[in-house]
Amino acid sequence: MKTEGYNTTVLPDPRWRVLKKLGRVEQVTRDGNLIIICETPEASRIIGLTVYDEEMRRIGKIVDVIGRVEEPRIVVKLENLETASTVKPGTVYYYKPAPEKRPRRSGRRSGR
Repeated sequence: MKTEGYNTTVLPDPRWRVLKKLGRVEQVTRDGNLIIICETPEASRIIGLTVYDEEMRRIGKIVDVIGRVEEPRIVVKLENLETASTVKPGTVYYYKPAPEKRPRRSGRRSGR
């Protein structure tokens, strides 16, 4: 059976649906942390989340948000300091958002 002439579409990896774009690397610090220009509106709520590269490899964790409110920068502590030498400015990184918390029930006890 020949498949020539058919348009084949490769669907993206479904795991990408859970990742959100964090931003681009601005610089690498002397101690091996990454400074990333934040491109997400929820900058204040992402401290402690895991950061991934374009090949979905885990890179490190978000440890701080610095800079002005209008243009925040994200500080990422790398898991492997050897990767700091291979990082180039402009590289795009992603993060996995924290799961949504369910709303709490009211404080009343029911049934008593």
